[in-house]
Amino acid sequence: MTVPDRQEQMRRLITELQMMQGTADTMQSRLQLLQSAITDLSIALTSLGALKEADEGAPILVPTGGGTYVNANLGDLGKIIINIGADVSIDMTLEEAEENLQARLEEVEKAGTSVQQQLQQVLSQMQVHQDVINRISANLRGEASGV
Repeated sequence: MTVPDRQEQMRRLITELQMMQGTADTMQSRLQLLQSAITDLSIALTSLGALKEADEGAPILVPTGGGTYVNANLGDLGKIIINIGADVSIDMTLEEAEENLQARLEEVEKAGTSVQQQLQQVLSQMQVHQDVINRISANLRGEASGV
C-alpha cells in the first residue's frame, strides 16, 4: 500500500472514530437517563410498599420539591394515580399500580442492558480503529524518518 493510500485510510479511520465517539457519547447520555428512570421507578415502588404497610390517617411527609416536605395524613390507598405518559394519568388500585411500576421498571432495565451492550460494542470497535490508526501512524513515521 502506498503512502498516500495509507494516509487516506488513516483519515477515513479518524473520521469513523470521531463518528463512533459521538455515538458513544449519545449512548452514555441515554444510559444516564435510563438510570434516572430506574431510580425514580424503584423509589416509587418502595414508597408504595411502605405506604401499604401504614394505616389510613398515619402522619406522612409529602415531598414538594427542592428538598421541602409538607406534613400530611395518609388517605385512602384504594386509588393510586399513575402517570402513563404524555401528561395522562389514570386511577389504579394499589396492586395494579405496583404491577404497572414493576413492568415499567423491568422494561427500562432491559433497555438499559441493551444500550450498555451496544455501548460496549462501539467502544470495542473504537479501540480497534485506534489500534489501526496507531499502527498506520507508526508506519508512516518510520517511512518518513527513513527506517
